[in-house]
Amino acid sequence: MRRIRKTIYSVAVLCGVLWGCAGTYSSALASDEKPLTLKMALELSEERNLDILSAREELVRAKGKIVEADAEGLPTFNAGASYTRREAGKEDILEEDVYSAGVTLTQPLYKGGQIRAGKRQASYGLLQAENFYKETREQIALDVYNRFYAVLLEKENVATAEDALAFAEKYLEEVKKKRVLGLATGLEITRAEKQLAENRSALIRATNNLKTAHLDLFELLNLAPDAPYMVQGKIAYVPIDGGDLALSLAKALELRPELLRAKNLVKEREQSVEIAKSGLRPSVSVSGSYRYDDPNQTGYDKKDTWLARLNVDIPIIDSGATHGRVVQQTALLEQAKRGVEKKEEAIRTEVQSVYLDLDTAAQVLKEAKVNLDLAKETLRLAEVGYREGVGIQLDVLNARASLTQAMQEHSAALRNYAYTIVRLKKAEGNLVDEPVLSSIEE
Repeated sequence: MRRIRKTIYSVAVLCGVLWGCAGTYSSALASDEKPLTLKMALELSEERNLDILSAREELVRAKGKIVEADAEGLPTFNAGASYTRREAGKEDILEEDVYSAGVTLTQPLYKGGQIRAGKRQASYGLLQAENFYKETREQIALDVYNRFYAVLLEKENVATAEDALAFAEKYLEEVKKKRVLGLATGLEITRAEKQLAENRSALIRATNNLKTAHLDLFELLNLAPDAPYMVQGKIAYVPIDGGDLALSLAKALELRPELLRAKNLVKEREQSVEIAKSGLRPSVSVSGSYRYDDPNQTGYDKKDTWLARLNVDIPIIDSGATHGRVVQQTALLEQAKRGVEKKEEAIRTEVQSVYLDLDTAAQVLKEAKVNLDLAKETLRLAEVGYREGVGIQLDVLNARASLTQAMQEHSAALRNYAYTIVRLKKAEGNLVDEPVLSSIEE
């Protein structure tokens, strides 16, 4: 028996040590977590987001197109050599090995305007890539705000669920004490236990929603699901005045990269028309070449030959091929012009809609705050009435459920108001350059 007790004691000590080590390890894991602020999330998106990285490669490609377009007007230098092994033994073949080599330098002078138009088109293509890069950054920044705010909202919902659960646990204990004193019934205990079970389920759902929101944010930032980051901050109420719709519209029409891309596309299409028209225009180039041939095979005394040439090509008839290309490119040009008009109207509509949404969000937030205050007061009065015997238990339970809902609605309204301000910056086209960081309390 003594040996058994000693064994049990040893096992208990070992479990205690292991439990302490596990607790230390958990603390170490928690200490390894890095705080992730909104500013850090925006910076990480610039460094790691796959869409932004892809847009940067588009910039590289556009710069390569400029190099290619410039090369169309630069000289080309080609060299070549040949060696032939012939069968000897016949009278007309004087030697078995035949050598030749040559170099050619060609400089285009005029290609019907194709060279100049190609350079301009490439430069507009670079502007297109730059605007696409900015457009991508603006959209990803908006997504970062959206998902970051979603995490903060779910954190508030978890806190609300924890508060409701704590209330339910405390309330169940009070009802049990009243039952002992004969002041509560078994039905009231059952109701309190039911509320406790519902609040536990609500906390589980809120916790899982928070984990999902973290995963969505990490995916956007191209982070591993188990990355050691913990979102930090709390959505704050930062009211803004009514704003200036006309000023916002002017900013949007000046800064929105989507509109700038549409305008650059028109310029790019104009150069495509010029390139198509070059099919019926003359082209001029000069070239010089030097060639070495085996004199024993050519029959000449000299073994090298110099040649200079001026090439002028004047197309006369191409059976309508150039006309067909011009018609196609002109149609694409007209489509691009219509695209600019369509984009301008869409931007105007978006800015006006965001202003309406901002006004709505402000009113909803105001009403949610009033509803939250009323819910708190209703619960206080219900608890006092039930305690004094002038109220019923259902009043307390319903008041507590209403308070939980009011807290959730207030958090959602606060998040929606803050996010609508971000949407306004995005609609104006300067979200990246003027980030909205004051809406977060660190």
